[in-house]
Amino acid sequence: MPTKLTKAEQTRRTRRAILEQARHLFATKGYAATGTEEIISELGITRGALYHQFNDKLGVFKAVIVEAYSEITDYIQTKIRPLDDNWQQLIIGCQAFLEIAQQEELRRLVFIEAPAVLAADDLVEIDQYGFGLLRKSIQIAVDEGKLNTIDAEGFAHIVNGSLNELAAWVAQSNDPERLKTAQCLVETLLTRHQSK
Repeated sequence: MPTKLTKAEQTRRTRRAILEQARHLFATKGYAATGTEEIISELGITRGALYHQFNDKLGVFKAVIVEAYSEITDYIQTKIRPLDDNWQQLIIGCQAFLEIAQQEELRRLVFIEAPAVLAADDLVEIDQYGFGLLRKSIQIAVDEGKLNTIDAEGFAHIVNGSLNELAAWVAQSNDPERLKTAQCLVETLLTRHQSK
């Protein structure tokens, strides 16, 4: 006899199903072209269940983007984990972030849909963990005497802004040369400030 799910487990499964269905639709059709009815129709749940979990379509979208940013951070961590040197981690981590802009689903969600749908403050809040890792790496580079800048936190904002702009530029094209150019540009930005 199958085990009866607890209310908490049912809620968790419903939430997961909504997020997966919504992510697929937002990534393929876009936020504006996706209705709440379309999100729930294949799942066999009510609109009330969606609203109970997320309040509205925007709440669903924001939750999808939060997960997408977490995936980006995980991807970067996977790329830099084998490296022992913080300076190399900084460069490779920045370049890995740009690679996301040519990964089809994340490209659309993070670099096309999110900036068009969410307020700038929401995006800054969602990116706090990733930005914190970048800021920490830059501070370590300064502390180790490898990075020459008048202010580590300010420089972290310069790099972060550059990465976001370059990623948006890369996301507009499937051309791998554009990605390589963006990666070279961010490496140049960092090495130009490298202490000699």
